[in-house]
Amino acid sequence: MAELLRIEMDDCRLQSPRLGCPVLVFEVTSKVTDDLFLLVPRHEIVAILNGVLGRAQQKTADFDFDLYGYYFMSNHLHLLIGVVELVDKSLVLEWVNREIAKRINKYHDRQLLTPNHAIQVTSEAHALERLRYLMGQATAQLKTRHPADDVFACANPALLRGEPLTGVFRHASGVEEEVTVRLDRLPGLGDLTPKAHRALMWELADGIAAEHRPRRKKAGLPVPDPEAVRHVDPWTRPKERDRSPAPVVHGTPEQQAEWRALHAALREAYTEAHIAYWNWLANPSLPLIPFPPGTIPPSHARKKLRALAESG
Repeated sequence: MAELLRIEMDDCRLQSPRLGCPVLVFEVTSKVTDDLFLLVPRHEIVAILNGVLGRAQQKTADFDFDLYGYYFMSNHLHLLIGVVELVDKSLVLEWVNREIAKRINKYHDRQLLTPNHAIQVTSEAHALERLRYLMGQATAQLKTRHPADDVFACANPALLRGEPLTGVFRHASGVEEEVTVRLDRLPGLGDLTPKAHRALMWELADGIAAEHRPRRKKAGLPVPDPEAVRHVDPWTRPKERDRSPAPVVHGTPEQQAEWRALHAALREAYTEAHIAYWNWLANPSLPLIPFPPGTIPPSHARKKLRALAESG
């Protein structure tokens, strides 16, 4: 069983402007195996990545989700999403990561894995801060002067200029479909006019550029050419790995403490239910213990438990 459970803080749901109901907001990070630059933003790769996201949004019969922002750096990706149910997050990420891996593997003729880590966002203010963080990925790494200059597969062209985020999804039949990624309004921003929303996004982007300009000058670096990142060798990796510990939630210190207490309580109940499930597999006459609310049963158990519930 994983050390950290996938849990939700139900009282920290935020109102979705698109769905008109409260949702769980998560920032998701997925990293490429061995930190290789396999998502380097060549035009074909940008089309693949946008295509997977656009196709995921068409699969509403399987799952539905808000997509507030995203950013694919060369060796990792960030998504800012909203879901009505916790299990929807797992379904979305399982499908998106699998399809990205399948297509990038074929492009590079290698095996790519993208394990993901999702952190709940607990307030509208923290959600806007996380969107700002995503928008500034390349600028913070001094790869671009300003978020508006980015060539990576990301939401910035739509957020700042209203440009369509187009991609190509190749179906199993071999048919290629051009798709467009839909960006949804963040909770708290649904009432803004398009002009006011774009002005806010530019305010965020200009602030990001101003924040990192002194760093670039202090390092004696020239204004970066955004196109240069397209030519990075995908079989290389960062020379240095500067990683700070991730918070358990994007929220206040009090919410961090609340999450830890909730996780400890749920983990105990989850462990008991998991053990009972394995015992039931060995002997179906034994009783099952329900997995606690606010958690997701392990993927290998979901289908069996769903079939059992449907059979009565």
